Amino acid sequence: MKRYFGVSFSLVACFCFVVSIVASFDVNAQKPVQMSSGELLHAMKKLNVLGSVLYMAAHPDDENTRLLAYLAKDRQYKTGYMAMTRGDGGQNLIGNEQGTDLGLIRTQELLAARRVDGAEQFFSRAFDFGFSKSTDEALRMWDKEKILSDAVWVIRNFRPDIIITRFPEDSRAGHGHHSGSAVIAREAFLAASDPKRFPEQFQYGVTPWQVKRIMWNTFSFGNTNTTAENQLKIDVGSYIPLLGRSIGEISAESRSQHRSQGFGSASSRGSATEYFTPVLGEKVEKDPMDGVDISWARVEGGSGIASMVNTMVNSFNTSDPAGSLPQLISIRKELENLKDAHWKKIKLLEVDKLIQMTSGLFMEALADKLEVKQGDTLKVNIGFNNRSGAEIMLVGISLDGIVADYNAALKKNQNWTNSYLIPISPERSFTQPYWLLNDMNKGSFNVTDQRLIGTAQNKPTFNLSAKLNVLGTPIVYEVPVMYRDVDPAKGEFFSPAIIAPAKTVSSAPKPILIKETAGKSSTMAERLPAKTIASSPLLKTSIQYEHIPAITYFNKVQQLTIKVDLKTTGKKIGYIIGAGDKVMDMLELMGYEVTVLGKEDITAEKLKQFDAVIMGVRAYNVHDWLNEKHDILMAYVEGGGNIVVQYNTNSFAGPMTKTKMGPKPFVISRGRITDEESAVVFLDPKDPILNYPNKINSNDFTNWIQERGIYFADEFDKDYKAILSMHDSGENDLKGALILRNQGKGRFIYTGLVFFRELPAGVPGAIRLFANLISNPNLKTNE
Repeated sequence: MKRYFGVSFSLVACFCFVVSIVASFDVNAQKPVQMSSGELLHAMKKLNVLGSVLYMAAHPDDENTRLLAYLAKDRQYKTGYMAMTRGDGGQNLIGNEQGTDLGLIRTQELLAARRVDGAEQFFSRAFDFGFSKSTDEALRMWDKEKILSDAVWVIRNFRPDIIITRFPEDSRAGHGHHSGSAVIAREAFLAASDPKRFPEQFQYGVTPWQVKRIMWNTFSFGNTNTTAENQLKIDVGSYIPLLGRSIGEISAESRSQHRSQGFGSASSRGSATEYFTPVLGEKVEKDPMDGVDISWARVEGGSGIASMVNTMVNSFNTSDPAGSLPQLISIRKELENLKDAHWKKIKLLEVDKLIQMTSGLFMEALADKLEVKQGDTLKVNIGFNNRSGAEIMLVGISLDGIVADYNAALKKNQNWTNSYLIPISPERSFTQPYWLLNDMNKGSFNVTDQRLIGTAQNKPTFNLSAKLNVLGTPIVYEVPVMYRDVDPAKGEFFSPAIIAPAKTVSSAPKPILIKETAGKSSTMAERLPAKTIASSPLLKTSIQYEHIPAITYFNKVQQLTIKVDLKTTGKKIGYIIGAGDKVMDMLELMGYEVTVLGKEDITAEKLKQFDAVIMGVRAYNVHDWLNEKHDILMAYVEGGGNIVVQYNTNSFAGPMTKTKMGPKPFVISRGRITDEESAVVFLDPKDPILNYPNKINSNDFTNWIQERGIYFADEFDKDYKAILSMHDSGENDLKGALILRNQGKGRFIYTGLVFFRELPAGVPGAIRLFANLISNPNLKTNE
C-alpha cells in the first residue's frame, strides 16, 4: 500500500478505526504507544475525578482545543466535543477531495486531535452543506428536530455535568451553522431532562439527564470580541509536570491536526484566560463547574475507592509501575460492586487500561492485508508480550467467530504468537462508514441504527477479544485488527483491516462531454443526472495521508454525461496548481491541452506558448514564489496573454496586502454568495466575456451546486471592470465575483465563482462561462 505525502495527491483513507482501551496510537504514524511512568501516575490520579463536560459547536476546527486540553488533561474531567457536522462543505488545503470525501478526512483529523488533547469526539447527522448566512436556513436544511434528537441522545449517553458552547445564537457567530449549533445546544439542554422528549430513545438504555448549566465560551476572533472583564474567567495556561507539557503546547499539537484546513499552530506557554457567560441552568460564580461534586462522594459506595486510589498514588514507584498492579486489581474488584452503572463502566475502562499499561502488556492483531474481499480469507497474526513479568495468563481468544482456549503463562519479555485464518462469507456486508450506508437528504445523513448516532466512526470490522488472568483476576481486552504498512522513509503506519466487495473498480469512468450544435437551446443549460450502472462493480475510494489512518469506502459506479452547447478558442493552457481542485480534468475534457506549471516554468519564453494561464484555487496562498514572478506574468498579459486567477482567501494569508496579483491592486474580501440559486445580473451584457465565444444568458446560472462564489474581489474601483452582480436574500449587491482588466494586448481576470465545484459536477453553464474566461477576444485566433 502506497502512502502519499504531497499536496497534489487526492487519494486518502476511510475510518473504521476505533481507539480501544488497549491500544493507544501515535498521532502522526498511528503507532501503538506505551504510557510513561509520568503518564501512568497522571492517569491514576484521574481515577478520583468524576466530573464531565460536553463542548458543542458546528464543524471540525470550531472546537477550542486549549479549553478541551485544559479540561481533559489538567482538570481530568471526562471531556467531549460534539460537532454538528463533519465539515463536508469546507475547502481543502491538502488535496482535491470535496463533499463527503472531505468529511471523511476531517472526521479523522478531529479524532487525531482528540488523541492529543484527551477529549472524546461526537457528531450529529447534520451535513455541512456550505456556508450559511442565517440560523434559520441552517436549522431548516439540517431538519432541526432530527439534529436536536441527536444532541439529546449524546447528552443522555455522555451525561455531562455542564455544557459549553463555542458560539452564540446571533450574528456574532459569523455563520448560520455556528449559531445553529448554539440553538441546538440550548434546546438539547432542556429536552434531555424531559421524559416526554424523544422517548423512543429510552428503549436503548438511556434515561433523562439533567445538565447543571450551559455556558457560552466567549471569544475574540478578528474584529469580533465577545469577551468582557465582568464575565467568568479562568486561567487555562497551566503546566503539567507529569506530562512535561503545558496546555498551550498540547493545544497547539491538537489544533495542528486540522491540516486540510491549514490550522497548523505554534506552541504557547504561560497564563491564558478563557471567558464564559451563562446561558441556562444553575448560577455560576467562580468556576464553570461550580456546585458539581466531582469526587467519589457522588456515587453510592464510592468513598472507599477514593482512599484506595490515594494510597496507590502515594506509593507509586516510577521505576516499577507493575508494583501497583495489586492495588489496581483491588480497586477493580471494588468497582465491580458499584450500583452506579454509568461511572462503573467509565472507571472500569480506565482501570483496565492502567492494568495493561503498568504491566507493560503489549497486544496486537495484525492482518496480512488491508482489505479482504467477500468470499476470501484473512490471515491474522496475534501477539502478546508481558514486558514486566507480572503474573499474567492468556486464557483464551475470540476472533470473528473463532474461539480458542489456552492456559498459557505469558513469560517476561517473551513474545507469544499465533495466527488464524478468517473465512469471509460472500454474503457478509462490506465495510462502509455507517453514515454513508443510506442515501442522504440535502442537509443531513440518514442513520437508522439509533445506537450508532453520535459516534465518530464505525467500530473495528475485525476485533480480537483476549481473555486474560492478571494476578488471578479475569479481564477481557479488545484489540482492533490492524494492517501495518512500513514505509522505508517514514516507518510504520497502521490502518484498520476492512472487508471489500467481491468486485470493485479503482477509478470512476471519465465524464462524457457532448458538444451540441448551436440552436438546441432547450438543452443548453441542462445537466444530466449521473447514471448508475447497476451491473458494474462498486467504486473503491481510497484516501491516504500520513497524519490520519487510511480511509476506504465504496460507491456505486456513476457515469456523468454532460450535454452542452460549447465553443472554445485557444488550445494550450498553462495551469498552476493551488490547494487542490479538479478543474484541470474538465479543461482536458473540453478539448484543451493542459500543462502544469511550477516556479521554474514561469519565464517569458515558456509562457508565450500558452493561450491562457490559469491559477488553481488559493494558488497565491500556497505559492509564495508567485510574488517573485509577478512582473513576468504581467508582461505575459501585456503581450497578449490571458491570466485567470481563481479564488484566494485572506483567512490565513493576512489581508494579502503584500501579494501582487493583478496589473492593478485590489482586495480579496470575505464576500460570498451562499445561495446557489441567487439571481445573477449582467452589468454589461455586451462585454466579450459574456459573448465570446459562447453567448451567456441567465440559463447558464441554473443547476449550480452549494453556492455561487466565495472570497470576492473588492476595492477595485475603476481599475477593473465588474461583470456580474448578485446578492443573498436581504443583503446588498456584491460585484466582485468576476472582474477583469484589459492590459496591453491581453487580459487579467479574477473570479470568486466556485468553478472548482461546478466544473467537476458537470454544470453546463459554468463550463460555457469558463471557456469564455479562457478565450481572449483581444487575440481572436485558433477559432
